[in-house]
Amino acid sequence: MLVKGGHLPGDEAPDALIDTAAGTHTEFPGARIRTENTHGTGCSLSAALATRLARGDDPATAVRAARAWLRESLRAADDLDVGRGHGPIHPFAGLWARGGVETPADTGRGGRGLVG
Repeated sequence: MLVKGGHLPGDEAPDALIDTAAGTHTEFPGARIRTENTHGTGCSLSAALATRLARGDDPATAVRAARAWLRESLRAADDLDVGRGHGPIHPFAGLWARGGVETPADTGRGGRGLVG
């Protein structure tokens, strides 16, 4: 089970992967990314996670990769000027910037701009 920390107060938004059968947990720290454009974060993360698992990633690797992509998409969300209110993340930001589908590892730092 992936426990998300995006709604926690403060400057940090950590997540945790809990394996109750094995009695283990893996923590994924991360600074909060300041944007109001968060529409679709949960659905986008679950789709990215399902894709990585279907590719054969182990759960921790899949979460790490999906989070890196989501955090990159959140950092670029303000550049995608679509709609009103809480706009969407920018799911193609990295693809357009790199011309490739693999997202670099997330450093856990907040702020704006692509990870690199």
